[in-house]
Amino acid sequence: WNHVMLGSRQVVLGFVLIVAALGASAEDGNQAEQKPSKVKVLTDDNFEHLTQSVTGATTGDWFVEFYAPWCGHCKRLDEPWNKLAEQMAEDKDAGEPVAIIAKVDATIERYLSGRFKIKGFPSLLMFSKGQMITYQGDRSYDDLLVFVKGGFRKVGGEPVPKGTKEMGALEQAWNMFDVTIKRDMDSIWEFHKAAFFLSLGVTLFIGLMLGYCLFGGKKAVKGKQN
Repeated sequence: WNHVMLGSRQVVLGFVLIVAALGASAEDGNQAEQKPSKVKVLTDDNFEHLTQSVTGATTGDWFVEFYAPWCGHCKRLDEPWNKLAEQMAEDKDAGEPVAIIAKVDATIERYLSGRFKIKGFPSLLMFSKGQMITYQGDRSYDDLLVFVKGGFRKVGGEPVPKGTKEMGALEQAWNMFDVTIKRDMDSIWEFHKAAFFLSLGVTLFIGLMLGYCLFGGKKAVKGKQN
């Protein structure tokens, strides 16, 4: 009987140890999951203030992912993107110049999506010294690391586009003209050249008739008076 009791106690003790070990393992896993991400979150409100993307004068280079929460490709990018951010943080601590890794939820931050003409997910843009470079390579960690470590300098970029918030009064006026009247006229010219010339001719004819009525009529009246 004593042997039976001793065996039972050993079984119970072993069970308790297993449960404790599993609990500790789960706790360690939860702590790993709760580890704060090094990826910066950018929004419509803080993007330009933090990145200074138009001038590129103060905060350095930024490598930004524009994503959608439902996008499968974006979800697969999470692991290498977070790993890239951690590597940049380590390099920064070691005194190396690094780019800041960030992300934008393009389904919420609509102003930024429109400003940078985001049409697919994920879209990866590097902002460096007033230039915007689009990443078009493989989304593996190694390829992303090569790009962010200086590979982007070998790729042609373009000036960072301004949104309406970053424009002055004259720029806003020209932008309004560009997106309304000018584009309409360009569309008419491209697809309806005959209508364009007809409307131009009608406008000139009306202008001539008004001019004659205003100035020709006055001359006729003066002639009669003389």
